[in-house]
Amino acid sequence: MVLVFILLGLIILVLFILCLVMFSTLKIEVEKLELTNYEIQSKLEYRVVLSLYFLNKIRWIKTCFNEQKVKEIIKKMPIQIDIKKVEQKLKLQDLKVLKKLQLKISKFYLQSKLGVKSPVLTSFLVATLSSAISILLGKTATSLEKRKYQYEIVPIYQNKNLYKISFNCIIELKMVHIINVIYILIKKGKSDENERTASNRKSYGYSYE
Repeated sequence: MVLVFILLGLIILVLFILCLVMFSTLKIEVEKLELTNYEIQSKLEYRVVLSLYFLNKIRWIKTCFNEQKVKEIIKKMPIQIDIKKVEQKLKLQDLKVLKKLQLKISKFYLQSKLGVKSPVLTSFLVATLSSAISILLGKTATSLEKRKYQYEIVPIYQNKNLYKISFNCIIELKMVHIINVIYILIKKGKSDENERTASNRKSYGYSYE
Protein backbone atom coordinates (compact mmCIF):
# COMPACT_ATOMS: atom_id res chain seq x y z
CA MET A 1 0.00 0.00 0.00
CA VAL A 2 2.84 2.36 0.89
CA LEU A 3 4.54 1.61 -2.45
CA VAL A 4 1.31 2.48 -4.29
CA PHE A 5 1.17 5.90 -2.57
CA ILE A 6 4.87 6.51 -3.32
CA LEU A 7 4.38 5.57 -6.98
CA LEU A 8 1.27 7.74 -7.20
CA GLY A 9 3.16 10.63 -5.61
CA LEU A 10 6.01 10.27 -8.12
CA ILE A 11 3.55 10.24 -11.04
CA ILE A 12 1.83 13.38 -9.73
CA LEU A 13 5.22 15.07 -9.24
CA VAL A 14 6.35 14.21 -12.79
CA LEU A 15 3.05 15.45 -14.26
CA PHE A 16 3.33 18.65 -12.21
CA ILE A 17 6.88 19.31 -13.46
CA LEU A 18 5.85 18.56 -17.06
CA CYS A 19 2.93 21.00 -16.84
CA LEU A 20 5.19 23.58 -15.20
CA VAL A 21 7.72 23.28 -18.06
CA MET A 22 5.15 23.14 -20.87
CA PHE A 23 3.45 26.33 -19.72
CA SER A 24 6.70 28.20 -19.09
CA THR A 25 8.58 30.79 -21.13
CA LEU A 26 12.37 30.82 -21.40
CA LYS A 27 13.83 34.31 -21.17
CA ILE A 28 17.41 34.88 -22.28
CA GLU A 29 18.83 38.19 -21.09
CA VAL A 30 22.14 39.34 -22.57
CA GLU A 31 23.61 42.19 -20.54
CA LYS A 32 26.59 44.45 -21.22
CA LEU A 33 28.12 42.41 -24.02
CA GLU A 34 30.96 44.50 -25.45
CA LEU A 35 33.35 43.46 -28.22
CA THR A 36 36.01 45.48 -29.99
CA ASN A 37 39.27 44.98 -31.87
CA TYR A 38 40.49 48.54 -32.18
CA GLU A 39 40.38 49.75 -28.60
CA ILE A 40 42.12 48.30 -25.57
CA GLN A 41 39.81 45.79 -23.94
CA SER A 42 41.46 44.21 -20.92
CA LYS A 43 38.64 41.80 -20.18
CA LEU A 44 35.54 40.63 -21.96
CA GLU A 45 32.64 41.29 -19.61
CA TYR A 46 29.13 40.11 -20.20
CA ARG A 47 26.28 38.48 -18.34
CA VAL A 48 23.71 36.04 -19.67
CA VAL A 49 20.70 35.28 -17.50
CA LEU A 50 18.47 32.28 -18.26
CA SER A 51 15.08 32.27 -16.54
CA LEU A 52 11.91 30.19 -16.73
CA TYR A 53 8.63 32.04 -16.13
CA PHE A 54 5.42 30.11 -15.49
CA LEU A 55 2.63 31.65 -17.61
CA ASN A 56 5.19 34.35 -18.46
CA LYS A 57 4.73 35.88 -14.99
CA ILE A 58 6.17 33.76 -12.16
CA ARG A 59 9.91 33.07 -12.32
CA TRP A 60 10.76 29.66 -10.88
CA ILE A 61 14.24 29.05 -12.28
CA LYS A 62 17.13 31.46 -12.77
CA THR A 63 20.78 30.90 -13.65
CA CYS A 64 23.53 33.33 -14.67
CA PHE A 65 26.59 32.97 -16.87
CA ASN A 66 29.63 35.15 -17.48
CA GLU A 67 32.87 34.64 -19.41
CA GLN A 68 34.65 32.83 -16.58
CA LYS A 69 31.73 30.51 -15.86
CA VAL A 70 31.34 29.65 -19.56
CA LYS A 71 35.05 28.78 -19.80
CA GLU A 72 34.76 26.53 -16.74
CA ILE A 73 31.75 24.72 -18.24
CA ILE A 74 33.59 24.18 -21.55
CA LYS A 75 36.61 22.74 -19.72
CA LYS A 76 34.41 20.31 -17.78
CA MET A 77 32.57 19.11 -20.88
CA PRO A 78 33.58 15.46 -21.40
CA ILE A 79 32.74 15.52 -25.11
CA GLN A 80 34.26 17.98 -27.56
CA ILE A 81 31.93 19.17 -30.32
CA ASP A 82 33.25 18.59 -33.84
CA ILE A 83 32.23 21.77 -35.68
CA LYS A 84 32.95 20.26 -39.12
CA LYS A 85 30.63 17.30 -38.52
CA VAL A 86 27.90 19.63 -37.29
CA GLU A 87 28.25 21.76 -40.45
CA GLN A 88 28.03 18.65 -42.64
CA LYS A 89 24.84 17.41 -40.95
CA LEU A 90 23.23 20.86 -40.77
CA LYS A 91 20.95 21.49 -43.73
CA LEU A 92 18.86 24.45 -44.90
CA GLN A 93 15.69 22.49 -44.10
CA ASP A 94 16.83 22.19 -40.47
CA LEU A 95 17.20 25.97 -40.25
CA LYS A 96 13.65 26.40 -41.57
CA VAL A 97 12.38 24.28 -38.69
CA LEU A 98 13.76 26.93 -36.29
CA LYS A 99 10.95 29.25 -37.41
CA LYS A 100 8.65 27.09 -35.31
CA LEU A 101 10.40 28.46 -32.21
CA GLN A 102 8.38 31.68 -32.70
CA LEU A 103 11.13 33.74 -31.09
CA LYS A 104 10.13 37.05 -29.49
CA ILE A 105 12.33 40.00 -28.55
CA SER A 106 11.16 42.21 -25.68
CA LYS A 107 14.29 44.38 -25.50
CA PHE A 108 17.00 45.19 -28.02
CA TYR A 109 19.91 47.61 -27.74
CA LEU A 110 22.79 47.66 -30.21
CA GLN A 111 25.46 50.31 -30.56
CA SER A 112 27.95 49.28 -33.21
CA LYS A 113 30.81 50.64 -35.30
CA LEU A 114 31.86 48.53 -38.24
CA GLY A 115 34.43 48.78 -41.02
CA VAL A 116 36.31 46.60 -43.50
CA LYS A 117 39.13 47.32 -45.91
CA SER A 118 36.80 48.21 -48.76
CA PRO A 119 34.73 51.42 -48.21
CA VAL A 120 32.11 50.16 -50.67
CA LEU A 121 31.78 46.86 -48.83
CA THR A 122 31.59 48.73 -45.52
CA SER A 123 28.64 50.79 -46.75
CA PHE A 124 26.95 47.66 -48.11
CA LEU A 125 27.40 45.72 -44.83
CA VAL A 126 26.08 48.58 -42.70
CA ALA A 127 23.01 49.02 -44.90
CA THR A 128 22.35 45.26 -45.06
CA LEU A 129 22.69 44.73 -41.30
CA SER A 130 20.47 47.72 -40.53
CA SER A 131 17.78 46.40 -42.88
CA ALA A 132 18.05 42.87 -41.48
CA ILE A 133 17.68 44.09 -37.88
CA SER A 134 14.71 46.24 -38.86
CA ILE A 135 12.96 43.26 -40.49
CA LEU A 136 13.80 40.98 -37.55
CA LEU A 137 12.40 43.40 -34.98
CA GLY A 138 9.33 43.97 -37.11
CA LYS A 139 8.52 40.26 -36.86
CA THR A 140 9.66 39.50 -33.29
CA ALA A 141 9.16 42.67 -31.20
CA THR A 142 6.68 42.23 -28.35
CA SER A 143 6.13 45.93 -27.72
CA LEU A 144 5.58 49.14 -29.68
CA GLU A 145 7.68 51.20 -27.26
CA LYS A 146 10.61 52.62 -29.21
CA ARG A 147 12.74 53.05 -26.09
CA LYS A 148 12.92 49.26 -25.78
CA TYR A 149 14.36 48.88 -29.28
CA GLN A 150 17.34 51.01 -30.15
CA TYR A 151 20.11 50.24 -32.59
CA GLU A 152 22.73 52.15 -34.51
CA ILE A 153 25.41 50.84 -36.87
CA VAL A 154 28.04 53.44 -37.75
CA PRO A 155 30.46 52.80 -40.65
CA ILE A 156 34.22 53.14 -40.11
CA TYR A 157 36.21 54.14 -43.20
CA GLN A 158 39.85 53.42 -42.31
CA ASN A 159 40.72 50.65 -44.81
CA LYS A 160 40.93 48.18 -41.92
CA ASN A 161 38.78 45.41 -40.47
CA LEU A 162 37.46 47.12 -37.35
CA TYR A 163 34.46 46.68 -35.08
CA LYS A 164 33.08 47.84 -31.77
CA ILE A 165 29.85 46.36 -30.43
CA SER A 166 27.78 47.10 -27.34
CA PHE A 167 24.78 44.80 -27.05
CA ASN A 168 21.86 44.11 -24.68
CA CYS A 169 18.72 42.15 -25.40
CA ILE A 170 15.95 39.98 -23.96
CA ILE A 171 14.76 37.01 -26.02
CA GLU A 172 11.64 35.02 -25.15
CA LEU A 173 10.87 31.44 -26.21
CA LYS A 174 7.95 29.30 -25.12
CA MET A 175 9.11 25.92 -23.84
CA VAL A 176 6.36 24.10 -25.74
CA HIS A 177 7.82 25.44 -29.01
CA ILE A 178 11.37 24.47 -27.99
CA ILE A 179 10.26 20.91 -27.15
CA ASN A 180 8.38 20.71 -30.44
CA VAL A 181 11.44 21.75 -32.48
CA ILE A 182 13.70 19.32 -30.59
CA TYR A 183 11.23 16.51 -31.28
CA ILE A 184 11.07 17.39 -35.00
CA LEU A 185 14.88 17.48 -35.33
CA ILE A 186 15.33 14.17 -33.46
CA LYS A 187 12.63 12.53 -35.57
CA LYS A 188 14.20 13.89 -38.77
CA GLY A 189 17.66 12.72 -37.68
CA LYS A 190 16.39 9.18 -37.12
CA SER A 191 14.58 9.27 -40.48
CA ASP A 192 17.77 10.37 -42.30
CA GLU A 193 19.77 7.63 -40.54
CA ASN A 194 17.22 4.98 -41.55
CA GLU A 195 17.32 6.21 -45.16
CA ARG A 196 21.13 5.96 -45.24
CA THR A 197 20.97 2.46 -43.76
CA ALA A 198 18.38 1.35 -46.32
CA SER A 199 20.43 2.89 -49.13
CA ASN A 200 23.55 1.00 -48.01
CA ARG A 201 21.62 -2.27 -47.88
CA LYS A 202 20.37 -1.77 -51.44
CA SER A 203 23.85 -1.04 -52.75
CA TYR A 204 25.18 -4.21 -51.09
CA GLY A 205 22.24 -6.23 -52.45
CA TYR A 206 23.10 -5.37 -56.06
CA SER A 207 26.83 -5.87 -55.71
CA TYR A 208 28.65 -8.93 -56.97
CA GLU A 209 31.97 -10.33 -55.95
